Amino acid sequence: MKRREFIALGLAVAAQPLAAAAQQMAAGSAMHVVQQPYNIESWGEFRQMMMTGDFTPKVRLGEVMAKHPTTGVGAVSDARGEITIVGGKLVLSYGKHDAEPDAASECAALLAVGSADDWQAVTIERDIPPPEIESYIAATAKGYGVDPDKSFPFQARGSLVSYIMHVNVAPTGGPHGMGLPMAVTVVSQGDHLDGQVAGLYVSADLVGVATHGGERTHAHWISADGTSTAHLDQWGLKAGTSLLLPRP
Repeated sequence: MKRREFIALGLAVAAQPLAAAAQQMAAGSAMHVVQQPYNIESWGEFRQMMMTGDFTPKVRLGEVMAKHPTTGVGAVSDARGEITIVGGKLVLSYGKHDAEPDAASECAALLAVGSADDWQAVTIERDIPPPEIESYIAATAKGYGVDPDKSFPFQARGSLVSYIMHVNVAPTGGPHGMGLPMAVTVVSQGDHLDGQVAGLYVSADLVGVATHGGERTHAHWISADGTSTAHLDQWGLKAGTSLLLPRP
């Protein structure tokens, strides 16, 4: 084989994974939702991840970060890790420690983002247990001029109580559906953990799309030093924590 033919063949082979990812993202364009206010955008669907194990690429993170969202939560394609945007900063955590993050070219299988031009901080006066967290956020938002019937981003700075969280590691390689795991995960849990929270409270039409079915929030924990993150399956907020809501 001539050298130029060998090089051409090598380039064609190398391009195949990129072409496949591009085709998958094009096929997933129907799973892209845009809402106002707060520049809410969502790619992928939780219910498809649950029922079919769909962790195919939906959008490149470089494309999303070019829009400068202030808050975002999602999952890395192929169920390899978690994605969080907090304060406009992208934080990635992978289930396998040998993974080398490349944020510019990384893809999300699921991602929901929003932006707030300004925040208003509300100091939480009592511990909010996990069963009350969604109703607390909705009621507090309404009291501070944010419509809980529409999607909005939120953040928190302080401490979690009664938390369970995970980082995706890999696809299960098995059946999917209600009651079955969506991915192989690394799970952590406890009664107290310092750090930050980034999340979205969503309108009814995004339940099961940007969130688990039956849930209005999709939230991630971020370490105090801002270097690691995890998906929050169960969480509450400790008294003294600051809840950040968009200023209307």
